[in-house]
Amino acid sequence: MALYIYSVINEDTNRSFGRIGLQNQEVVAMPCKDIALTASIIEDIDFGSLKKEELTEYVTLHQKVNEALLREYDVVPMAFGLIAQNQDEVLRILEKAYLQFKMALQKIAGKVEFAVQIFWEEKKFLEELVNNNPEIKKLKEEAQSLVKGIPAKLKLGKLIFETIENKRKEYIKDVENSLKECSLEFQPGKLLDETMIGNISFLIEKKAENEFDKKMQELGERYGEKLRFKYVGPMPPYSFVNINLSLGNFELVNEARKLLGLGEEASLEEVQKAYRKLSHQYHPDKVQGKEEEMKKIIQAHTVLANYCQSCAEFLGKVEDQKYSFKKEDVENSLIIKGGC
Repeated sequence: MALYIYSVINEDTNRSFGRIGLQNQEVVAMPCKDIALTASIIEDIDFGSLKKEELTEYVTLHQKVNEALLREYDVVPMAFGLIAQNQDEVLRILEKAYLQFKMALQKIAGKVEFAVQIFWEEKKFLEELVNNNPEIKKLKEEAQSLVKGIPAKLKLGKLIFETIENKRKEYIKDVENSLKECSLEFQPGKLLDETMIGNISFLIEKKAENEFDKKMQELGERYGEKLRFKYVGPMPPYSFVNINLSLGNFELVNEARKLLGLGEEASLEEVQKAYRKLSHQYHPDKVQGKEEEMKKIIQAHTVLANYCQSCAEFLGKVEDQKYSFKKEDVENSLIIKGGC
C-alpha cells in the first residue's frame, strides 16, 4: 500500500473528501502548518507498465479529483504519478517544499485555467486557397505541363505550405489577442491531431469566467465555419504551476557525479565548470563519433544541476555552497521540477 498525491491546497485540518480518488479510494487532506497535500491510499501500482487505456483512465481520475477540490479551494496540482510510502513521508515533503508550495498557491489564488483548442478543415481550406489565390492557381496549371511540371510542383508545394502556415499563425495570433484582454497569462500546448491548428492554455481570474465565455462566443461567430473551437475549464492551473517532486535517486546522482569527475560534494559552479570542460572535450563539432558520450554528459549535468538547485531551495542560497552527493544525503533530499 502507498499514498497517491494529487495536489496542494490551503487547509490546516485533517479532512476527508469522500471516495473520489484512484481505485475508488478516500481522498484526504494531510496538513502541515496552513497547507495540506491531498492524497489517498492505493495498492502499489507501476504506472509505467500500464496499457494506454488504463493509464488514460488513471490520469483522468487524477484530474477529476483536482477539479472537485477546485470548487472549494485554490489548487496547485501535482504531476501525475507522485507516490509517497506513508504519511510521515508526505509530511516530510510538505515541510521541505513548504515555501515553494506557498509561493505557488499565492500565484494562482483566485485563478483557474481554460484550455482553448482550435480546429479547421484543411481540405476545405486548401480548396478555397487554390480557387482564390492567383499564384497558386497558376502554378497548379503549370504543374500539369510536361515542360514546367516538376519545377512548378516544387514551387507549388512550397507556396501552399508557407501560405497554410502563415494563415495558421494569423488565426492563432488573433485568438491570443482576443483572449489576452481577459487573461493573465497564456501558454501554447501540443497539437493533438492533424485537424488541430492551436492548443492554448489561458490563466484567468475566476471572476473573469463570464467575460472569457463571451469572448469565445464572439470568436465562434467571427469565424463561422472556417474554424471550430473547443474550450475546457475551469481547471486547476496545470500549465502554470505543475510541480513534480521526487526523492533523490542515489544511483542516478552518483553515476552523474562520477561521469563529471566530481568528489562527494561540490558547488553548483563546480558542476557547471566540470560540464563545460567535458562538453568542450567531447563536443561532436570537435571530435567525430562522440555523440553518445556527449549525450551522457548533458544528461549527467541536468541531473546534478536539478539536484543542487533543489538543495539550494531548502538550505538557502549561499554563494559557493557545496552540496553533498553521499548516499544518505541524496536519499533524504527532495527534487523539485516545474513549479511557478
